[in-house]
Amino acid sequence: MSYDVKWVQKALKKLGHYTGAVDGIVGPKTEAAIVKFKQNSGLRPRPFVGPITLRKLAKAAQMFERPEADALPWINEINKVLGLHETRDNKVLTEWLRSDGSLLGDPSRLPWCGDAVETAIKRALPNEKFPPALQKNPYWARNWAEFGIACGRVYGAVASFTRGGGGHVGFLVGVSRSGGLLRVRGGNQSNMINDTWISASRLMPRGLRWPSSFPTRFQKDAPVLDDTGAVVSTNEA
Repeated sequence: MSYDVKWVQKALKKLGHYTGAVDGIVGPKTEAAIVKFKQNSGLRPRPFVGPITLRKLAKAAQMFERPEADALPWINEINKVLGLHETRDNKVLTEWLRSDGSLLGDPSRLPWCGDAVETAIKRALPNEKFPPALQKNPYWARNWAEFGIACGRVYGAVASFTRGGGGHVGFLVGVSRSGGLLRVRGGNQSNMINDTWISASRLMPRGLRWPSSFPTRFQKDAPVLDDTGAVVSTNEA
């Protein structure tokens, strides 16, 4: 079966599976990315792209084609570094995390999900006011439950989760068909910036937040995404 290799590469890159050039050539990196995507989608992990794989890839990548995504500057900001790995891309990732004027430290050694959210927000919304807890420690994920204003399951909301005695934070970009899973774009997820499924039961009370400096008229329901074969994260790292 013939298919548009460049489109596949772009979709895999958006999902954080592919880090190579969008050149239309099916090389080792493209094949490895196809296998990774198929593993995460419950398909037989072979570097073969057929109609089933194309349909699942199109559904998985559809969130990036939503018009309102362009209206959310903090999502556009984190999209710039989507797919970066804390070890493989340590220098570039560290430079981005430092670019907002602060840095927790080496992302390959420290939990950096809060640092990623802080960087995206500060770079995109420099006038956003942080409450005292976040001013003191934006790296503690649970502090983000005090950020901005409370909101529902809207695209781009800051989502704070429990995780044992700690927590995790990222941006909401989708919900499962049952509503029991949330698709989160953030850092320190499998050691990189990507999208992952997290159980909605882990969401903190008032854990969905909207920047107080950005108009609420841009709030749109998070898209319902195909969660067939979803791999649910239980320990983001």
